[in-house]
Amino acid sequence: MSIEIAARGAAATADERLISNLRSGLLLAKEMLKSIASSFTALGTRDYPSIKKLIEEVISTKRRVEMLQRDFLTYFSKVAPSLYNREEWMGILSKVSGIVDKISGIAYRAEYLSLKPCEIPESVRATLSEMVTLLASMIDEYVSMMNHALINPSRALESRGKVASLEAEMDSKFRAATFAILESPSLGQLALLLLSIAEMLEDIADLLNAAADDLYLITLSAA
Repeated sequence: MSIEIAARGAAATADERLISNLRSGLLLAKEMLKSIASSFTALGTRDYPSIKKLIEEVISTKRRVEMLQRDFLTYFSKVAPSLYNREEWMGILSKVSGIVDKISGIAYRAEYLSLKPCEIPESVRATLSEMVTLLASMIDEYVSMMNHALINPSRALESRGKVASLEAEMDSKFRAATFAILESPSLGQLALLLLSIAEMLEDIADLLNAAADDLYLITLSAA
């Protein structure tokens, strides 16, 4: 019995450390999103130097996340035998990595847009910015879910529900962004790039929602 208790204690400690690592990565992803939102604003004023600096910040922050991910894998390889939810932990890591990759992809697209003479309509920039704001809220709820996952399952479930609600709202924002872009004929071929950005923002919401499923399974195991 004492061996079983010790094993559960070791697993719980490992879970806490893995959550801490992933939470740090997501908070850095939120910083990246803030830079993306600022770049959308700068597109309206054609402030290329500011956009270039913002993109550099995004890429620098991505490197920090990648360092965290290497630390995660190093630690995970040591504690994997004691974990009850190995697949879920790796699933969350994969989704966080996907989120960061998509944010950096959006950053490069924003930089490309800044080099073009075509003006991005305010309605398009505003809708994309609303999507970014919604994603920041989703990350906040997901982090709240992380904070309660191992100690308060009912509170974690509440946050999981909020993540799902925000993801549904993102679907609506994505449609609005799509229509705003398609109704701006002056964009020409740049419309394809803007549609790609909108789709990537929605993909991030989908990844967060799927990661919430993974985390909830971990929550159930810890209860």
